[in-house]
Amino acid sequence: MGSFKDLVKLRGLKEAGLVVQTASEQAQGKREDELRKQRETQEAAARGVLANAPRYPWARAATLAEARGLLDEHQMAFSIAGRGEVEAVIDIDALVEPPQIADGDVSLDELILPSEGSALYVRGDLAIGKRIVQRARAGLLIVFGALRAHHVVTSGRILVTGDLEVTGTLYGNSTNHATIVLGAARIGTLISAKHHLFSLLGAVSIGELVDPDGDAPNFSIFARSTPRSSRSIDPMIGDAHDAAAIAVALTGRDDVLSSR
Repeated sequence: MGSFKDLVKLRGLKEAGLVVQTASEQAQGKREDELRKQRETQEAAARGVLANAPRYPWARAATLAEARGLLDEHQMAFSIAGRGEVEAVIDIDALVEPPQIADGDVSLDELILPSEGSALYVRGDLAIGKRIVQRARAGLLIVFGALRAHHVVTSGRILVTGDLEVTGTLYGNSTNHATIVLGAARIGTLISAKHHLFSLLGAVSIGELVDPDGDAPNFSIFARSTPRSSRSIDPMIGDAHDAAAIAVALTGRDDVLSSR
């Protein structure tokens, strides 16, 4: 009996449609088949989520593969993020969720990301005249451009590949999620409740820095240029960790802090 290489060369195998593979080739083929089946299962589950999720009329339902493709385009920038002093972790796999995708710039008066909704990917700039409210258990928000809003209240994940400008209040309230900005960030008042992670990786300009719990991540770095404020959440609004109350308050007032 000859070697495997001799077997591969036997006449008639190719003509008969028979393919001889090495053990490593067989193992690789098995892994690829398992991955394909896994992706098919995930895509089917994502379609189910999108079928029941509230829809953004200016966005379209898309596949997980398309969402991953958009993220892969920024893989190099993501790999560099977090190498500096500011803590940041960008895991592409964790950013792939059942998506609705806006294919260009979006300009709205207000944006509400509902609980149990899908992820929202904006392939351009996102400009919001008043509030962005990302409720607890909402899908993530990814902006592949600049994000501008008057107020932002988030209990989830936000990623901005361009610049961020929040002229009023940026309030984060989530122990497990982060707001990550690759470009420059200009923020009127930055508030971190429940140790919400703000990873502002470009140039940073903050008017007022509020840390209700006293040890918000990255705030020791931001405080070098903007000392922590002595002000706290106005007790008339409620608890500093009540994101819903903060969001409501910002519909009728310009900030949520106590008087100076």
